[in-house]
Amino acid sequence: MDELGLRLVQSEDLDAWFEDDWEERLRAVNEGELEFLETPPDRRVLSTKNRLILTPESLSNGWVALEQCQLDLDPLPAVEIVYRYEGMRDLRIESSQGIGSAWVEGHSVQLAGVSPGAEICVRAEVRILRVMPDGGFEIRSGPFHRRFLDGYYPVHLEYVLEYPEDLLVVESVSPPPRQGLSTISRPGALSIDAWFEGKLTLVLRLREIKASH
Repeated sequence: MDELGLRLVQSEDLDAWFEDDWEERLRAVNEGELEFLETPPDRRVLSTKNRLILTPESLSNGWVALEQCQLDLDPLPAVEIVYRYEGMRDLRIESSQGIGSAWVEGHSVQLAGVSPGAEICVRAEVRILRVMPDGGFEIRSGPFHRRFLDGYYPVHLEYVLEYPEDLLVVESVSPPPRQGLSTISRPGALSIDAWFEGKLTLVLRLREIKASH
């Protein structure tokens, strides 16, 4: 399976990261197993906002517009955001705050001089809409995760899929809703809100609306 999504890798300069509560962080380390959080942590948590926009052309070529923001980044001298999509093009930085410098390098965004609570927003096109054997469509996003050294830490994911409501309908979402993972569906849009640790992959199934005769 292709890895579709992002991997956030912090630099190995540990002084700023460990200065406050390093013992608590080490005790709470997650080794990658997915765990939804029933109660959001009472400390600052990386927040990832994703907006995917399908057009009628997406149904034939598979390309989807992606808008993504990373909020509340950890204060570190260097941060690397790596994207591992099967197809990705036109990755560009839209805005940033609290970051000394930011630039695109291949399928990654490199950050230097990251201040507490910093944020960055990017745009790109990603080829993630797949035609399934039964004639339906699938979007597989992820794994989303926040990795530091050998551990995984809490993430807040806000994920919105927009699609032509006269052409498509969402058939299923995996994982299904539960404590720590909620979904809101309306014609033309699906919203997902998740608090978790470990690696989260979203699998969305859509089907085409057949015209009545």
